[in-house]
Amino acid sequence: MSAETVDVIIVGCGPVGGITANYLGQDGVRTLIIDRELHAHTQPRAFSCDDETQRNFQAAGLANELAVNLYHCPRMDYIDGQRNVLASAIFKGLDFGFGHTALAFFSQPQLEGMLRQALRRFPHVELRMGHEVESFTQDEDGVTVYMTERLTGRKRMVRARYLLGCDGAHSGIREMINVPMKGTSYGVPWITITATTPTPEPVYTYYVCDPQRPGFATRGAMNEIRMDLLLRGNERTEVVEKKEVVQRIIGAFMDPSLVTIVRAAVFTFHSKVAQRWRSGRVFLLGDAAHLMPPFLGQGMCSGVRDAVNLTWKLALAVKGVAGDELLDTYERERRPHAVNMINATVKMGRVFLSRSKFVAALRNKIMQWIWRNPKTQFLLRDWKVKQPIVLAHGFMAGGKHKNGQPAGTYFPQPTVRIAGGAQVPLDSLFGNRFALLCMADTAEPVRRSAEALAQDLGGVLLRVLPAARAGEARSGDVVDEGGHLSAWFSLNQADTVVVRPDRFVYGASLGDDIEKLREQVRAFIRPLPMERPEEMPAPSRMSSIA
Repeated sequence: MSAETVDVIIVGCGPVGGITANYLGQDGVRTLIIDRELHAHTQPRAFSCDDETQRNFQAAGLANELAVNLYHCPRMDYIDGQRNVLASAIFKGLDFGFGHTALAFFSQPQLEGMLRQALRRFPHVELRMGHEVESFTQDEDGVTVYMTERLTGRKRMVRARYLLGCDGAHSGIREMINVPMKGTSYGVPWITITATTPTPEPVYTYYVCDPQRPGFATRGAMNEIRMDLLLRGNERTEVVEKKEVVQRIIGAFMDPSLVTIVRAAVFTFHSKVAQRWRSGRVFLLGDAAHLMPPFLGQGMCSGVRDAVNLTWKLALAVKGVAGDELLDTYERERRPHAVNMINATVKMGRVFLSRSKFVAALRNKIMQWIWRNPKTQFLLRDWKVKQPIVLAHGFMAGGKHKNGQPAGTYFPQPTVRIAGGAQVPLDSLFGNRFALLCMADTAEPVRRSAEALAQDLGGVLLRVLPAARAGEARSGDVVDEGGHLSAWFSLNQADTVVVRPDRFVYGASLGDDIEKLREQVRAFIRPLPMERPEEMPAPSRMSSIA
């Protein structure tokens, strides 16, 4: 049996595996996705995404004809057991500066379908359903994966540079590298209900602050409704999953005769993190690396963050210009954020989902006071529970984020104008590559240094013009009509910024300090070789093993 050869093998084609494959496809990486299921998964599980995740969808090309259907949540009401509104988070018009709405809901089957459809763009990416990894070995040069086609029993062997475990909470890849999960499992049962309605009404999103049955209920995308609610002590799994009981639960929020139940299931949740996320050439992503409670809707979002963080680093490693120094920053950057998100989610659950009548009554009174006080209302209205998007350590100037410094922070995405007058989101000018931005009046020697660094990184250099100088715009210029970019440079006392492919800031500089950034980058990434377009190899579809 001869071995087929690819660059990366992904195990699992759920949302995290699917978007990982799309990122690698855009980077020209020969990728094979293996999924043990014979058919696409149709169960609606994950359903919410924040503005950062929507931006990551955008980076994967899931816009325009490949747009994911989203329901953009206008507001979320905190309600008590009598359905009285205690306070509200107003998402409509709330702008964190990243170019997307603060909270949106999607249908997981539709999302997965779009991710798989999007893979057709890449002749160098292949998805194989109904294949199961039996074992693998790895050496200094790569990983050899042994798999079985479930329907026929046919054995296959594939050789890859790297292996990615995106195979969920019960990850077989994680077990094969003998990595335990550390954390807590919560035995209290919840019920999750997904249903559809004939029209998009009624519109509601509730955080239910009722000690009798706390939880979450919302309108979703594609005429769906979703409810995740805590079960009462006397409710058993086999009773709750009966249609009439499910309808009674739905009836607390809307007329159950208007809905068609798609799924009702009982679940418990976990707060766990894999002891390590890398073993040689094997990496863990998504639920294979971390499990978190559903209270902030950050489970899948965190998996997508894993994908967007790791894939551009893998692409550089495959090209031979980066190595373990850069790849080791994946866990160093992602683990602290995932742990912080888990901790924040657990704390929010303790506060908002308490079953103690005394605690719930006190909490609800405090919420009402905060909401009615003009000086404190913004804490709830403007969704201040959201964790800041910052990398603490890793591939950035100085190696770690310092308060008040831009390295490790998430770069904004305003709408800008380009030569010719068109308005576009800033990321559309970046592509999946490094971007350097210079202020219009940056000294010529500094601009040349920035241009050289952009070439070293295979990136793009953009000059930022104020709105008053829009008439000067030419190719490579962006007109900062809203002043957001100019404000960022002023705040950070910089004239040049290096933005990574995942939109985090590598570093910013003023004047000749750009040369310090160039020196630090070289410790991780060697200059990319210059290739003329006609010399670049055309990708070809992989053949199956005979």
